[in-house]
Amino acid sequence: MNSTNSNTNNHSASTAPAVLRGLASRGYSITGQRRCLVEFIVSHSRHFTAEDLLNDLRDEGVKVGRATVFRTLDLLERTGYVGRVRDGERMAYTACGMEGHHHHLVCSSCGQVLHLEGCPVAGMLEEIQSRTGYRIQHHSLEVAGVCPSCQR
Repeated sequence: MNSTNSNTNNHSASTAPAVLRGLASRGYSITGQRRCLVEFIVSHSRHFTAEDLLNDLRDEGVKVGRATVFRTLDLLERTGYVGRVRDGERMAYTACGMEGHHHHLVCSSCGQVLHLEGCPVAGMLEEIQSRTGYRIQHHSLEVAGVCPSCQR
């Protein structure tokens, strides 16, 4: 993605079938539980914790183990289908329908997550590398605020 592009996306562009095809193409097996978890995850427009996901699944009568939820979230994070965001003091997740490097804008009131395309700090990182001699390997940017709906 172009690092100067600042368009936003407030929902996941990936569908469950697209995510499952992507995982299968990388050699991951698609079990019934994994399919169910992916369907729940891509349907969330707000961030969620692993515990939230586990409770939602149990409320729907889906039997899935805690370890399976954590393993699946880890896999989806490694493959870029979910990202981590802060929920106060806790770590939470958000479905990421965008490929490539991007950042998040999180509403601290309702939990809605906007995905910011590109990298607004790319130029600053290049300058830091030049000035310090460090080779920056990764970074993340998360901005918290109150969305327009919650401001009303």
